[in-house]
Parts: sequence; structure tokens; C-alpha cells
Amino acid sequence: MKTELKLISTPFLALLFLFALFFLLAKEGIANDQKIAQSMAKTANELISAYKADKETNLIYQFENSSREEWHFFPNWSGRTGISLNNLSSGQQENVKELLTLLLSSDALLQQEDIRLIHGLKKNWDSPDNPRHLYFISIFGTPSTESTWGWRFEGHHLSLNCTLAGGKMFSVTPSFWGSSPTRVSKGTHKGLQVLGKEQSLSLELVNSFSAKQKEQALLSKSHGPEPTSMVFREDYESNPGIPYEELKKDQQIQLNDLILLFAEKYRPELVKQIDGRKKIIDPSSLKFSYQYSAKGYVSYFLILSNEYLIEFENIGGNHVHAAWRDFEGDFGRDLISEHRKKNH
Repeated sequence: MKTELKLISTPFLALLFLFALFFLLAKEGIANDQKIAQSMAKTANELISAYKADKETNLIYQFENSSREEWHFFPNWSGRTGISLNNLSSGQQENVKELLTLLLSSDALLQQEDIRLIHGLKKNWDSPDNPRHLYFISIFGTPSTESTWGWRFEGHHLSLNCTLAGGKMFSVTPSFWGSSPTRVSKGTHKGLQVLGKEQSLSLELVNSFSAKQKEQALLSKSHGPEPTSMVFREDYESNPGIPYEELKKDQQIQLNDLILLFAEKYRPELVKQIDGRKKIIDPSSLKFSYQYSAKGYVSYFLILSNEYLIEFENIGGNHVHAAWRDFEGDFGRDLISEHRKKNH
């Protein structure tokens, strides 16, 4: 009887172990994004504490301040909030870099530095007003793991917006990346390129299309990403496009990779949290459309789903605007609404 009992209990114990392991892994996944939220609040508060009190209005704003939902990628936009890097001490600049490190993947962290570097090459490199320093940090609300707050890092061809609903739930859109040029053709940094993968992968995808697929997905006109506070799906639904489910398997993989180039600019813990709420890749609603330049590159593409909008504009082959938007969730709108419903 003892042997029989052992035979019965062994698979049960194995199943119990698997459930326990799954629980621990799930718990660890939750803990990782919460650790980032905690570190982000800590770093933001260190930056606030280090900044002079009589200048706090240049850095800190009420969360309800309307400027939180106003963004732009122009270099000298008059409506831009915050304090520029060249007006921060080296220690405070380290705080900003740490915030970016907590938000971005390692590749994207380097990419934003390269975007700033490229724009800095156009002016006196050693000047305090060199464009690479004219990127602004703004904090909205009181950084905490219990309260809703957010921050933005923005300047020429870059707008990174992070909102934490209830201090724990992340929104990272609108997310704007661009550069002009995208390739440095001379000087010390000759050969440096940003946003090249987006350009090459979109071209590979379009080149793989049959004549019928090209006709189905081709746009007659387009406009690139715009710095609007909201985007509406109905404004894009009437565009031509090829549904995900009508692509070949290899093409679906290429489109997946293209989407992830935008989403995976952010830390994997944050991407996992966002994807857990609403799928970043939704085969049932995805649609791809594009415009092609006679010079041999994709001048524009649009990826549309029920939840998200991705736009990419390549002006003249060497000037890119690219954005990832969330129809309901830009600036954390959906998260904030849900949080208020649960807590009020």
C-alpha cells in the first residue's frame, strides 16, 4: 500500500511543483516592473531635491497641467515645458540619464544619445547651447509608487512620455523618434546611423509583396506623424491596407519584427506589462499600408490595429519621423480612468 501511495503522489507532487514554479515566476515578473516604478519615483525625487527651489516651476508641474498632453518634436518649440540638460548640474544630468535607463532598452538608450549627437554636429560642439544639450525634462505630479505621476524627456526629433497610473501601471505613448539626417556622411562620426532597422525591414517587407499585395497595401497619399494630443482610429480606418491574416507566414514574421522595433525601445518589463493589458501584436485587427519612393525606399508606412497606431515617414530617404500611439491610452488616459474608478 505504501508503494501504491507513492506512485499516486509522485505526479501530484510534480504538478504541485510546476504550479508553485509558475506562481513564483509570475510573482517575479510583477516584482520587476514594480521595482522599476519604485526606482523611477526615487530617481525623480532625487532630481527634484537637487534642483534649486526657486526654479522648481521649470521642472515640476501639477499632474493636471494641460501641458502634460502637449508635445512636439521641433527643436525650439515655444510651448515646451521643463528644464534643459545644459541648465542641470552633472549630478542632475545623471538623474535624467537614470530615468531614461529605467524607461528604455539598452539599444534605445544609445539611440536617443545618437539622435542628440547627430543634431549636435550641426552647431559648435563645445557650446553650452549646442543642440545635443537642448533636450528638456519635465515632471508632472508627485513621484510615488502610490500616486499617479509622469515625466517627459523631449527635444528635436524626440519625445518620450512616461505616465505611471497609481504609481505602478506604465504608459509610454506617445513615443516619437526621428532624425535628420539619419546617416552621418562625413567627419568624425561618419557612418553613424539611427532608425536604419525600421527603414531596411519595411523595405524588405514591401519587396516581398506580390503585385496584388502591393496594390492592396499601397497608399495614394499620406501625412507623417503629427504632435497631436490624441489620435482617432476612425481617421485611419478608410486607408487601404493589407490585413495581417492575408500575409504569408514569413511576411507576418517581418511585420511582427517591425512592430517590435517600436515597442521594444522600452524595457522588457514594461513591454510585458503593457502587452498583458492589451496585445501589442493583434493578428485579428492588424493592417499594413505604405508609400514607395521611386528612389528605392519606403517613404511612409502605417501599421494599424484596434489599439495602436504606428507611423513612419522617411523624407528624402534620410530624414525620419516615427511614432507609436495608443488610441485610448496615450498619456495613460485609459489607465488613469480605470484607476479612478477603482479607487473613488
